[in-house]
Amino acid sequence: MKKNLKPIEMYSTVITSLLIQTKVDRWTDRMDWYGFFERVHVDAPTLLVSMGLYPAASLIMLNFYPYDKSKWHAAGYILIWSIASTFFEWTFLKMGYMYYGNGYHLIYSAFSYPFLFLILFGNLKLVDTMIKKSGEK
Repeated sequence: MKKNLKPIEMYSTVITSLLIQTKVDRWTDRMDWYGFFERVHVDAPTLLVSMGLYPAASLIMLNFYPYDKSKWHAAGYILIWSIASTFFEWTFLKMGYMYYGNGYHLIYSAFSYPFLFLILFGNLKLVDTMIKKSGEK
Protein backbone atom coordinates (compact mmCIF):
# COMPACT_ATOMS: atom_id res chain seq x y z
CA MET A 1 0.00 0.00 0.00
CA LYS A 2 1.10 3.55 -0.57
CA LYS A 3 2.25 4.87 2.76
CA ASN A 4 0.57 8.13 3.71
CA LEU A 5 1.76 7.89 7.31
CA LYS A 6 5.18 8.88 8.60
CA PRO A 7 7.27 6.14 10.25
CA ILE A 8 6.71 7.64 13.73
CA GLU A 9 2.96 7.70 13.06
CA MET A 10 3.02 4.05 12.04
CA TYR A 11 5.06 3.14 15.09
CA SER A 12 2.80 5.00 17.50
CA THR A 13 -0.28 3.49 15.85
CA VAL A 14 1.06 -0.04 16.26
CA ILE A 15 2.02 0.57 19.89
CA THR A 16 -1.33 2.21 20.67
CA SER A 17 -3.37 -0.54 18.98
CA LEU A 18 -1.42 -3.19 20.89
CA LEU A 19 -1.91 -1.32 24.16
CA ILE A 20 -5.66 -0.98 23.57
CA GLN A 21 -5.95 -4.61 22.52
CA THR A 22 -4.01 -5.85 25.53
CA LYS A 23 -5.96 -3.76 28.02
CA VAL A 24 -9.35 -4.61 26.54
CA ASP A 25 -8.54 -8.31 26.27
CA ARG A 26 -7.26 -8.49 29.85
CA TRP A 27 -10.42 -6.82 31.08
CA THR A 28 -12.71 -9.06 29.03
CA ASP A 29 -10.69 -12.16 30.02
CA ARG A 30 -11.66 -11.51 33.63
CA MET A 31 -15.31 -11.53 32.56
CA ASP A 32 -14.73 -14.45 30.14
CA TRP A 33 -16.53 -12.52 27.41
CA TYR A 34 -14.58 -13.62 24.34
CA GLY A 35 -11.31 -15.02 23.13
CA PHE A 36 -9.48 -16.58 20.23
CA PHE A 37 -8.92 -20.26 19.59
CA GLU A 38 -8.50 -21.96 22.98
CA ARG A 39 -9.40 -20.67 26.42
CA VAL A 40 -5.81 -20.06 27.46
CA HIS A 41 -4.13 -16.73 28.06
CA VAL A 42 -1.21 -17.02 25.65
CA ASP A 43 -0.89 -19.37 22.72
CA ALA A 44 0.81 -18.98 19.35
CA PRO A 45 -2.31 -18.50 17.18
CA THR A 46 -3.76 -15.88 19.54
CA LEU A 47 -0.43 -14.08 19.64
CA LEU A 48 -0.37 -14.05 15.83
CA VAL A 49 -3.83 -12.45 15.73
CA SER A 50 -2.95 -9.96 18.47
CA MET A 51 0.47 -8.95 17.19
CA GLY A 52 -0.30 -9.21 13.48
CA LEU A 53 -3.92 -8.54 12.70
CA TYR A 54 -4.73 -5.63 15.03
CA PRO A 55 -1.70 -3.47 14.19
CA ALA A 56 -1.96 -4.18 10.45
CA ALA A 57 -5.67 -3.31 10.35
CA SER A 58 -5.02 -0.13 12.36
CA LEU A 59 -2.29 0.99 9.97
CA ILE A 60 -4.41 0.30 6.88
CA MET A 61 -7.41 2.11 8.38
CA LEU A 62 -5.41 5.21 9.34
CA ASN A 63 -3.39 5.19 6.12
CA PHE A 64 -6.47 5.53 3.90
CA TYR A 65 -8.47 7.81 6.19
CA PRO A 66 -9.97 10.70 4.17
CA TYR A 67 -8.06 13.47 5.97
CA ASP A 68 -8.81 16.07 3.30
CA LYS A 69 -12.55 15.31 3.07
CA SER A 70 -15.55 16.52 5.06
CA LYS A 71 -16.55 15.24 8.49
CA TRP A 72 -19.36 13.29 6.78
CA HIS A 73 -16.79 11.40 4.72
CA ALA A 74 -14.81 10.71 7.87
CA ALA A 75 -17.91 9.49 9.72
CA GLY A 76 -18.83 7.27 6.76
CA TYR A 77 -15.29 5.90 6.68
CA ILE A 78 -15.45 5.00 10.37
CA LEU A 79 -18.89 3.44 9.86
CA ILE A 80 -17.64 1.32 6.95
CA TRP A 81 -14.63 0.15 8.98
CA SER A 82 -16.90 -0.63 11.94
CA ILE A 83 -19.23 -2.70 9.76
CA ALA A 84 -16.29 -4.49 8.12
CA SER A 85 -14.71 -5.21 11.51
CA THR A 86 -18.00 -6.54 12.86
CA PHE A 87 -18.37 -8.76 9.78
CA PHE A 88 -14.80 -9.98 10.18
CA GLU A 89 -15.46 -10.82 13.84
CA TRP A 90 -18.68 -12.63 12.88
CA THR A 91 -16.71 -14.62 10.30
CA PHE A 92 -14.12 -15.55 12.94
CA LEU A 93 -16.95 -16.73 15.18
CA LYS A 94 -18.53 -18.87 12.47
CA MET A 95 -15.18 -20.41 11.55
CA GLY A 96 -14.51 -21.32 15.18
CA TYR A 97 -11.44 -19.11 15.55
CA MET A 98 -13.18 -17.00 18.18
CA TYR A 99 -15.60 -17.77 20.98
CA TYR A 100 -18.01 -15.79 23.15
CA GLY A 101 -18.77 -16.51 26.76
CA ASN A 102 -20.85 -15.15 29.66
CA GLY A 103 -23.53 -13.54 27.51
CA TYR A 104 -21.28 -11.51 25.22
CA HIS A 105 -22.90 -10.60 21.89
CA LEU A 106 -21.61 -9.36 18.56
CA ILE A 107 -23.63 -6.16 18.96
CA TYR A 108 -21.33 -5.12 21.84
CA SER A 109 -18.35 -5.24 19.51
CA ALA A 110 -20.26 -3.46 16.75
CA PHE A 111 -20.95 -0.51 19.05
CA SER A 112 -17.42 -0.43 20.46
CA TYR A 113 -15.54 -0.34 17.13
CA PRO A 114 -16.27 3.35 16.32
CA PHE A 115 -14.98 4.41 19.74
CA LEU A 116 -11.84 2.30 19.38
CA PHE A 117 -11.19 3.79 15.95
CA LEU A 118 -11.70 7.30 17.30
CA ILE A 119 -9.09 6.59 19.99
CA LEU A 120 -6.62 5.62 17.25
CA PHE A 121 -7.41 8.79 15.29
CA GLY A 122 -7.01 10.85 18.47
CA ASN A 123 -3.63 9.25 19.10
CA LEU A 124 -2.53 10.04 15.56
CA LYS A 125 -3.57 13.69 15.99
CA LEU A 126 -1.64 13.82 19.26
CA VAL A 127 1.48 12.44 17.58
CA ASP A 128 1.12 14.96 14.73
CA THR A 129 0.78 17.80 17.26
CA MET A 130 3.88 16.60 19.10
CA ILE A 131 5.83 16.40 15.83
CA LYS A 132 4.81 19.94 14.88
CA LYS A 133 5.76 21.29 18.32
CA SER A 134 9.16 19.63 18.11
CA GLY A 135 9.84 21.28 14.76
CA GLU A 136 10.38 18.00 12.89
CA LYS A 137 9.04 17.41 9.40
